[in-house]
Amino acid sequence: MSESPILTQARELIRAGSYHPAIEQLMAGIAHLPVESHRKAYHLAGLAFYFNQEWAEALGMFQAAASGSAIPEDYFNIAMAQVKMGYPAGGLETWQKVFDLSYSQQDPPETSSFFQKKLLFAQALRDAGACHPVGLDLLENQLMGFYTNYHSTDPHTWGIRGVPQFDEVMETTRDYYRLMGKPLEEWAALCDRVAAAVDEEGKEYCAGVRRSLGE
Repeated sequence: MSESPILTQARELIRAGSYHPAIEQLMAGIAHLPVESHRKAYHLAGLAFYFNQEWAEALGMFQAAASGSAIPEDYFNIAMAQVKMGYPAGGLETWQKVFDLSYSQQDPPETSSFFQKKLLFAQALRDAGACHPVGLDLLENQLMGFYTNYHSTDPHTWGIRGVPQFDEVMETTRDYYRLMGKPLEEWAALCDRVAAAVDEEGKEYCAGVRRSLGE
């Protein structure tokens, strides 16, 4: 079944940065869409509001899209909007649902991998000034292992698998250490552990980023 022109045109408007025209088209057209397309319409409207930094409106649309849904990405969008609104506690609670649904399903529909979502959520908490042990765990224990267990930081290798780039994970982890007030010695120890387990490019990167916490 092909996508409704209403959704296709709204998607194109969003890509072009025409967020409010996309929202107007979706809200005017939703009554003419079959019920099974309503989730997509609310999802797209939520994205348009989100990209326009209208967090409360985005949250309302994402919640409408997630009504009755078991798709992890629907709840990821809610969690991100909650954090952007300055409600990190709600975002963390919703993230747990993303986590549970992602591990209970095989190949759920998504536009970004679950690994990428982990980094994005950790970065959203950081940007909201709400660095939390959950965010640090996503970085240190759930993402870092890809590079250390497989001894590779190659961007192509991880890119095709939907795993974030090594430097992004390291830099975000550094920001967490800084903002959570962790001692320089702990950061240095982490960099040394990672450097001992990765390739030469990774070792070189770790040497540089190891010195950057106190800058």
